[in-house]
Amino acid sequence: MALWAKNKEPYSVAFTEDAADQTLLAALEKELALTKYQTFSNLCKQALWQFLSVSESAQPTPSFQRLEQRIAELQVKFGEFELSISAEEMNRLDGLERHLTQLSAQLEQLQASVNSKFAQVSMVESKGVDVQPIMQSTVESEAEVEVSHRESDPLLERLSSLLSQDF
Repeated sequence: MALWAKNKEPYSVAFTEDAADQTLLAALEKELALTKYQTFSNLCKQALWQFLSVSESAQPTPSFQRLEQRIAELQVKFGEFELSISAEEMNRLDGLERHLTQLSAQLEQLQASVNSKFAQVSMVESKGVDVQPIMQSTVESEAEVEVSHRESDPLLERLSSLLSQDF
């Protein structure tokens, strides 16, 4: 296993077939399996700190190591979150496309309806029928309906005067 120093020279750790090296390798694998250390590099650094008896103040604190581990976990969760959001956005986009397709179909139906009405009016005009009186009579009948709604019933007027008085 290779380590990099500040001057970028690689350092490597080699385990031979010797029983002592194999015992050490087994102990390392066991320690890493317990997930006490995030990587082999972190384990080696901790062992070197202890072996070289570097002062406690210079060593990284266990909370710092936990923080590094937590950051790695958050990076994984963030990646999963990004994938989830991407899937959600794709579903939303598909829904909008379906809705747009439906609206386009409805618009085509409406256009066809308008075109058929326009064709009917054109046929009536080509036969010599004056469209103005038809349109005017339609407007007049609508006006009559509106006026009749405005006129009130005399009986209702008398009753309303009674209701407005206090008993």
